Amino acid sequence: MSQVIYIGILLIKIPAENRFQLISSDNAGISWQIIFDGSNETGEFFELGTKGKIVFAKTSNGKFRSVTEGRTWTKIR
Repeated sequence: MSQVIYIGILLIKIPAENRFQLISSDNAGISWQIIFDGSNETGEFFELGTKGKIVFAKTSNGKFRSVTEGRTWTKIR
């Protein structure tokens, strides 16, 4: 099952078919677009969370944060 988080009207989720990617929807889930195609640095996504407009992720390669709605990631300790 995919996990969905909300930032305003934007939905972001880890697609079940490719847990290295993130997809988003700005129309209540009617259509989805890839916003992050995955990387060796982040690895596989397991969990997403938010605090304000910051997105946090737990991945197979550690913990990351994004200030770009999941489009780019920075490793955190």
